[in-house]
Amino acid sequence: MRDNVVRELDLMLRARYPLLYIVSVEEEPIDEVLNLVAELSQPKRKIAIWDIVRGWDNNGGDKGSVMAALGRVGKADSNDNTIFVLRDLHFILKNPQSDRNAPVIREIKNLTKELKRSRKTLILTSHALEIPEEFAEEVTVIDFPLPDAQEIDYLITQLVVPEKLKVMGLAREQLVKACQGLSRARIQRVLAKALAAKQQVNESDIDGVLEEKKQTIRQTGILEFFTTSESLKSVGGLENLKQWVKMRQDAFTEEARNYGIPNPKGVLLAGIQGTGKSLSAKTIAHEWRLPLLRLDTGRLFGGIVGESESRVRQMIAIAEAIAPCVLWIDEIDKAFGNISSGVDGDSGTSRRTYPTNN
Repeated sequence: MRDNVVRELDLMLRARYPLLYIVSVEEEPIDEVLNLVAELSQPKRKIAIWDIVRGWDNNGGDKGSVMAALGRVGKADSNDNTIFVLRDLHFILKNPQSDRNAPVIREIKNLTKELKRSRKTLILTSHALEIPEEFAEEVTVIDFPLPDAQEIDYLITQLVVPEKLKVMGLAREQLVKACQGLSRARIQRVLAKALAAKQQVNESDIDGVLEEKKQTIRQTGILEFFTTSESLKSVGGLENLKQWVKMRQDAFTEEARNYGIPNPKGVLLAGIQGTGKSLSAKTIAHEWRLPLLRLDTGRLFGGIVGESESRVRQMIAIAEAIAPCVLWIDEIDKAFGNISSGVDGDSGTSRRTYPTNN
C-alpha cells in the first residue's frame, strides 16, 4: 500500500501538481513517504516542514505566522526542487471567510498559479480534510490509509525480533487481522506492551489487540465494535435468511477467492421491533467469523458545516481498514428521512452526506 502512495506522489510531483493535501491520522508515516519520494528524484528533492508552533524544521523561522511561512514558499527560487510541507491548516481552511483567514486563502491561491511554472510543490497535511471552495479545483487530495494486512505483517516482523515472536501459521494470520483498523502507532504500542509484560508476543495477545481496537473504534464516537456468540439456532424463523448465511459463510476464504466466488454485498432487514433484526446481524458476524461494527446513523450528523460528511469518510475508512467485516447499519431509515420526504429540514446535510440520483 505504501509503495503505491510513493509512486503516485512521485508521479504528481514530476507532473508539477502545485497543491497537494495529504489526509492522515499519523504524521510519521507521511514523513517517511516524503523522504522516499525525495530520494527517487534526480536531482534529489529537498523537504522543508513547517508548523505553527515550531516554525520551519531547518531553522525555526516563521513561528506563529502562516502568512510568513507562505511567503518563504513564494520567495524560493522557481528552480528550487523543494517540497514545502505545512501542517495543520485545517482550522484556517474550515473558516475561509473570516477577516483573519481570508489573506491565507488568497495567498495559497496565488501560490498555486506560480507553482505550476516551477519545480516547487506545496503540500498541506492534516488529520481532517477541509477544502474551501476558493481553491477546490486546484488541490489534489491524497488519503493516507491505515496499514493493510501486508504492511501490518511487515510491521510485526520489524517490531518483534524472531525469537520473541511466538505466533506462526494461522495464529500469525489472526494477529494480523486483529491489527487491521489500528494505526501504526497503536500497533507498535500494543506489541510493546506484550513484550514488556512477558518478553514475547504469542496467541494470548490477540485478545489484547482486539481490546485496543475496541477502544480505538469507541473513541471515534461513530462506530461500535461487537464480539458476538449468537448462532443461527438463537434466531427463530427467517429460514431463507439462515439458508443464505449458511451458503455464503465461506465466501471470504482464500479458496473462494481463487474460485472466483464474489463476496456477499449485503442484506436489508426490515420489520417492526422485536422481529430479530439486530440478533440476525450479530448472528451473521458470528457464523462468518468476522468482526461486527455497528453504525448508528444518528451519530453521523454534526452541528458544524461539513462535519457530517467528514464523519462518513471516517466511518468508511475504518470499515475498509478492518475489512472483511460485517457493517451493521442500525435504523438506516433515519438517514434518509429528510431525503424521502423532499424537505431539507437539516439545510441539505442529508443530501450531501447521502447523495442520491433522483
